[in-house]
Amino acid sequence: MDYQDQTDLLQEEQNELGYVDPAGRGLRLANYLIDQIVLMVLINIITVAWTVIAKATGGVDPQKYLGADAVMTLNMNVLLVRAAMSLLITMIYYTVCETAMNGRTIGKLSTNTIAITQDGTPFTFKHALVRSICRAIPFELFSGLGYMPWHDSISKTAVVRKTW
Repeated sequence: MDYQDQTDLLQEEQNELGYVDPAGRGLRLANYLIDQIVLMVLINIITVAWTVIAKATGGVDPQKYLGADAVMTLNMNVLLVRAAMSLLITMIYYTVCETAMNGRTIGKLSTNTIAITQDGTPFTFKHALVRSICRAIPFELFSGLGYMPWHDSISKTAVVRKTW
């Protein structure tokens, strides 16, 4: 068998196996940064809506927890509310986007990447939820500096270039 036949055979094998091109660190960083911008906008919209509703109904003004004065007091309750709100919104954003858009977020749409399962089964709500929960692990962000981020390895998913 000559070299060309071997190359053709390898290409056929890759096509049969559904070969995918893993997204590199640069694309994944771009996904992360775009999603963080979307999350900042989303958190600001929620804060404004909360303020309007609180003023109309006489409820708790979010500035008590989210305003600059609140942060300067370094009150533990304020910090906990801010962290919990941020974490909850982040988990909801990733879970809803990746479920509704079959493994994609706005960042992944922008960079033409997609989260898929490692075993080739369809991407489900469970995969999106596990990926989102794993993002709450302290220092999980730094796991992306290695071979595979924890939210991929634990959920048995991978982010690849979308070529189909």
